[in-house]
Amino acid sequence: MSKAGRAVKLKNKAIAAGVVVYLGLFFLALLPRIYDLQRFVTADEAKWVYRSAQFLAALLRGDLAGTSVNLTPAVTTTWLGSLGLTLYYQLHHAALGLPLLDWLTSLPEFRTDLPVLAATRWSMAIAASLGVIVIYSLARPLFGATVAFIGAVFVALDPHTLSLSRILGHDAPAAMLMTISVLLLQQGCRVARWQGSTVAGGSGDRDTEGQGDKVAGGWRETLFMILSGVTAGLAFLSKAPALFLIPFAGLLFLSRIWLDRGSIGVWVRQFLLWGLAAYLTFVIVWPAAWVDPVGRPWAVVENGFISATDQDEADDENYWLVPDLGPFYYIVHGAFKLSPLVTVGLGLLLFLGLARRMDRSEQEFRTVLNSPLFWLAAFVLLFTLFMTLGDKRSPRYILPIFPPLALMAAAGWYQLYATFIMRDQTKRRPAVDLRHLPFAATLTVSALVVLLPYAPYYFSYFNPVVGGPFLAPRVVKYGWGEGLDQVGRFLQRVVPGSRVGTPYASTVAPYFGGRLLDMTADHLDYVVLYSKQLQSGEPSPAAIQYYNAGGAIFAVTLNGLPYANVFAGPAIQMLPPGTGPLGYRPLSPYGAIGQPLDVDVLWPANEVSISTLPTITLHPSVDDDVVDDEVAQASGAAASPAGSSTPIVAQKPDNLTPVGETMSVSRYRLNLPEDVERGRYTLFIDDQPLGEIDLRRFEVPPNLSQAGEVIFDEQIALVGYRINPSTDFVGLTVAWQAKQAPLPDYTVFAQILEAETNERVAGVDTQPRRGTLPTGTWLNGEVVVDDYLIAVPYDFQPGYYKVIVGLYRPDTGQRLLLADGQDYWTVPWTFIRKDQPD
Repeated sequence: MSKAGRAVKLKNKAIAAGVVVYLGLFFLALLPRIYDLQRFVTADEAKWVYRSAQFLAALLRGDLAGTSVNLTPAVTTTWLGSLGLTLYYQLHHAALGLPLLDWLTSLPEFRTDLPVLAATRWSMAIAASLGVIVIYSLARPLFGATVAFIGAVFVALDPHTLSLSRILGHDAPAAMLMTISVLLLQQGCRVARWQGSTVAGGSGDRDTEGQGDKVAGGWRETLFMILSGVTAGLAFLSKAPALFLIPFAGLLFLSRIWLDRGSIGVWVRQFLLWGLAAYLTFVIVWPAAWVDPVGRPWAVVENGFISATDQDEADDENYWLVPDLGPFYYIVHGAFKLSPLVTVGLGLLLFLGLARRMDRSEQEFRTVLNSPLFWLAAFVLLFTLFMTLGDKRSPRYILPIFPPLALMAAAGWYQLYATFIMRDQTKRRPAVDLRHLPFAATLTVSALVVLLPYAPYYFSYFNPVVGGPFLAPRVVKYGWGEGLDQVGRFLQRVVPGSRVGTPYASTVAPYFGGRLLDMTADHLDYVVLYSKQLQSGEPSPAAIQYYNAGGAIFAVTLNGLPYANVFAGPAIQMLPPGTGPLGYRPLSPYGAIGQPLDVDVLWPANEVSISTLPTITLHPSVDDDVVDDEVAQASGAAASPAGSSTPIVAQKPDNLTPVGETMSVSRYRLNLPEDVERGRYTLFIDDQPLGEIDLRRFEVPPNLSQAGEVIFDEQIALVGYRINPSTDFVGLTVAWQAKQAPLPDYTVFAQILEAETNERVAGVDTQPRRGTLPTGTWLNGEVVVDDYLIAVPYDFQPGYYKVIVGLYRPDTGQRLLLADGQDYWTVPWTFIRKDQPD
């Protein structure tokens, strides 16, 4: 084979090897990002799906200003979300049955369907995977192929980076784009000054001398500057903290000027070119900036400053089980989120690489200023300091330092390999250099071994080198919705339709069809306590201790970390300090009329004793509009604390139960009479109100006859009745029971029919309790007793008659059906009308 043929063959092998590497990195990054995309939802994603829909809808309407849906500004996020929504619509438009614009505007803000969310996550995962191979491509000329490959692997498989780059959000796009911009910026500066120079931790395959000082301003460095500016502009469109790139780029350009003071004009022009490219990208990619090219950029800067200095939000941050880390927040959180391979690699770099470069000579300093590793380290340190100066903090906000740290760690591992393993560096290298393959493969497999046990809950990863899941709960807050999916599935499986108080309701909603409310809302069937709120002492330390003492009915643990506990409701109602008791909690969401109601009262330890426990009473609330007229009248005229002269007095407890060392609990019992009215009542301790309790009936009164299985459309049952005829009226008392909730508002009809012809003779149509208690307000299982009075007509003819009762929709007149197809129930009683004597 000729020399030219061999060269072509070697070149083809190199191209094929390069394709394999790029494809391998892409799928290595993609597969863990697309695995089980519907498993859980993070706290902000429902809002990002909604904002993406609003962004695309505004664009389709031609409302360019309307594409300003958020000032973070997250434009890259809404573009990626819009892409996912568009693809989802194209695949499902027949089933959706709506035009694209109408479907977009129909999407809710605080709840997302899992398939829709997965579609938007796909676009984010693909974009992040492409970002990995771009980082690899840009790192190669700076660090060599081996270091670039290992660094790209570390970025692809880093748990923190991966967790945030497989969800719809703006942290990952900002981090990836900032890294790419910095690498492009270094490419331009390096080519201009030390083309081909070796950097600490590089692969050692470049000549360190002889390149000299190349004149800045060539087309290659100009292209790199423009591309760096473009990606910087995209980073600015992703998240406001990316504006840090402006002073960082200025610092890098100043270092070029210091190295060659005669090129100041060239570098000033390059910096201006970089800034112009960033600004034009910002304006071109964001449609809202087309109509406001100055105002929109300034609004982003202004909003970023306001957000970073939001002292009120910082003051609202509570710490109970974890310390306030202050200026060490990002250092500690970053350490806990680093991969062990990156942690060790950084240590190796420090020990084997940077420790050798402590010479303070000017020549050595010039070499350091031309080291990509130096500028990556400078970026990491300065950005961490930049974020530390802000008042608003989150582990997500430090993500931009993780890709640079991955590249630095790769250089550290390569230093170890080059120093102790790779002995022969003098042999001629083949076109496809496979000598480093076992080393790179070992680190790749190791990264997978670290990562995969956490799939798909990558957020639950904490660095084992610094204490992992054992130490993390004691030092840092965690939990952003992961694990609440399991809570939602449990509730849907066991108690669908219940009322649940939970943080991050939008993360539970896709898995649970019941009602989601705040953790302290009234009438809760279940209460969910989540890790981050627990660590913050929310809703209160006393409430948390009380719940824990009772025990959870369901618990979620992810990779050794406790995440969520489900407790039986209702919620504890905490009281203001200085009122005596700490709080109170009825042991059922509603007081059941005719049944005992237990109420727990929480006291500070040693505040009371059995002998000094105060009296608890229950009075009708004066503003209650549900109780009947007689009760309301009595309430308004009475002079007792609640406005009623007939309070229900609770039995005093016979013991105090200690809960921990700071609290004790007393349990009172209220025996609710059978004849007490449905409505809202106020709970008093001595003469001081504690709060309100709703009383409902859930059993048929004993003075009514049983009706048997009489259920209308499986929604409302007729469970009891009593008929009371007279000469002029037929009185009918009916006990209804809701079989589900919520219900539509139905109208009740009660009629007298001619027994043989079913001709209507008389009747009444009304909503329950004369319209004061519509069926839409009934609880599931609640029994409502209602009276209907049917007037007998003056010209009533003698004969046999029957009384029927049923329900219908007032808007359509459609009656509800019984199981036998009949649209009414016949009262088991025959009315006989005889001739009246003259």
